[in-house]
Amino acid sequence: MSGHPHLKAYVSSAAGILVGGLAFFGVLLNFGWNPGRTATAFGFASNFFDIQARALLEGHLAVPDNSLGIEGFVVGDKTYMYFPPFPALARMPILLITDEFDGRLTVLMMAIAWSIFAVMSARLVWLARACMPGSTPATVPEHVAAAALIAAITGGTVLTFDAALPWVYHEVYTWAAAFFMTAAYWLVRFGLHPSTRSAVWVGAATLGAVMTRTTGGFALAGVCIALGLYVAVGRHRVHRPAAVALVAAGMAPVTASVALNMVKFNHPYLFPLEDQVWTTVNSHRRIALEANGGTITGPQFIQSTLHAYLRPDGIRFTEYFPWVSLPSQPALPVGDVVLDQTYRTGSVTAFMPMLTLLTLVALLAIPAMVRQRRAKVLLPPLVATILLIGPVLMYGYITHRYTSEFVPLLAVGGAIGLWVSWRAAGRIAPWAQWTLVTLTVVGAVLSLVAQVLTAQPAAALTQRGAGLEHHVARQLALPGSAAVRPLVLKGKELPEDGPADALFVRGECDALFIGTGDSFEPWVLVEQRPLVVGLSLGKKFSKGRVPLYIIDGPQRRRVVLEIADTRLARLVITAPDGEVAGEWFPMHRGSEVRLGLGVPSELGHVDVTSTPGGHVAYVPWSTYDDTTLSTRPGTIKAVDPGDLKVRRGLTVRHLPGRPLSLCRQVLAEAEQTG
Repeated sequence: MSGHPHLKAYVSSAAGILVGGLAFFGVLLNFGWNPGRTATAFGFASNFFDIQARALLEGHLAVPDNSLGIEGFVVGDKTYMYFPPFPALARMPILLITDEFDGRLTVLMMAIAWSIFAVMSARLVWLARACMPGSTPATVPEHVAAAALIAAITGGTVLTFDAALPWVYHEVYTWAAAFFMTAAYWLVRFGLHPSTRSAVWVGAATLGAVMTRTTGGFALAGVCIALGLYVAVGRHRVHRPAAVALVAAGMAPVTASVALNMVKFNHPYLFPLEDQVWTTVNSHRRIALEANGGTITGPQFIQSTLHAYLRPDGIRFTEYFPWVSLPSQPALPVGDVVLDQTYRTGSVTAFMPMLTLLTLVALLAIPAMVRQRRAKVLLPPLVATILLIGPVLMYGYITHRYTSEFVPLLAVGGAIGLWVSWRAAGRIAPWAQWTLVTLTVVGAVLSLVAQVLTAQPAAALTQRGAGLEHHVARQLALPGSAAVRPLVLKGKELPEDGPADALFVRGECDALFIGTGDSFEPWVLVEQRPLVVGLSLGKKFSKGRVPLYIIDGPQRRRVVLEIADTRLARLVITAPDGEVAGEWFPMHRGSEVRLGLGVPSELGHVDVTSTPGGHVAYVPWSTYDDTTLSTRPGTIKAVDPGDLKVRRGLTVRHLPGRPLSLCRQVLAEAEQTG
């Protein structure tokens, strides 16, 4: 390994990467084997880069209309992604060969990006040690400390939490971290021995960063330009060609990014939020834009974001599984500001305390490093990581994934801080160094465990279905289950607020819901008993339509049985904007047709089926309140018999649906407390 080419360094690095990789890949694969999995059952937001790649292969930046849902930017008659295109370009070799994996490549891409991130982080850790004054061959305690640090960087950061949800929002952070650590390593190499080769590597990594997360790429580009100019005006003329190359390595990616953004949005770096589909359907987004002068970026948000991302108590401990989780409530604004959106958000300091402390040591050591010829080459990447977090601190949207912006700072700062602390401890006594080793190992373990455990409810609440049922079942089965009992509520109607981890039983186990703690979707369906009815025609009947059920979701829809005069019938879903009809099926005298209305939680739609006849439609079920920004489960109600002026000889018999075993288990647990 460059800077420390001894076998023990490879072994300790491999050990750290292995431990970190077990955490990351365990979460990424959801502790099973499904490399094509997506964050949601429908694959929303896991296929955006595939869509963009297909568009690029056809020779244009615009993607098909409505293909990005609320994330699309409609400019004129074209729809664009706001994400830069590198992750789409990375998919092209596969998409050129087959379309079998379209929409299912995010896990693979995140795995590749993490592998680059892990290798370059390990290389930087040892290179940082080589830059410290008086460097000698590493001792066994140093190898142990380095392995623990590498494990914390590769598996104990929010990137592991991000792996729980393989979709574009999290994939970009994995790629960005990989490019940033690659650039950081080669910036240090350039500082030690300026060369065109190092400048080219820095430029390639910076271009990748710009084309993945523009803000992070701009931070790197600015440091490249500044460092290149500094070297160019220095005393050593032999280094000037390399310095010019480094300046070009910073300017070329910025130029490419500006050109791309001008083509899409006619602005050097901003994208027009007023043209985003989400803005057109969300009144609060429009209110936030108006309150903040047409943008949701500015220094007025720094107090709120600093408090959310750096508060020392930004973590939650419970007696029940998963024992460690995000704070129970969304982050609150500080001062008189209007945030766009805010979610339950863990803090950097609470979830990654060891890396935070080592980074603080590195920041405090900057004045001393400036005076040391070799150590000061570590400053450019450290400065770049500090610049990186500026934009997210000025963004009026608070969510846990945005703490990913701190990962490069923690990785670079952690590497510097460890070796600065090691030398300071060595001046005290040997026991001080062993104490540092112990603290590093313990800190790494705590961060690894915290990230893995916090990822569990994130994956379950987003994927839903069987995964969410298993999550609730684990809460009832693992140590601390007694603490779940007071969280169980029972009633006919869902409460307005859904406290984090609360379980609500509707009726006599007609449905089971779990509280999210977030305001945008306070309750998530775990399971719901399907409605099943038997339909039969008497001897005398007449053709026409008989309304049976009302589904209240985004629109009010009716489930109607249409009867023909030949004893044929079909189900029809009617709505204000049209209707959908199923297949015709016979209704013989003396026989019964089964109608089923189920709500699979992973789909969030009502599955309307009949036997015979088969599947009719998936009907949107959740409702969205544009005033409270709250998404709530819909309802299914039988049509009041008084509304049926003519039943046309139809008999409706209600049948028992599938019993909800998990709901009954929850109810039994709650009843133990009276």
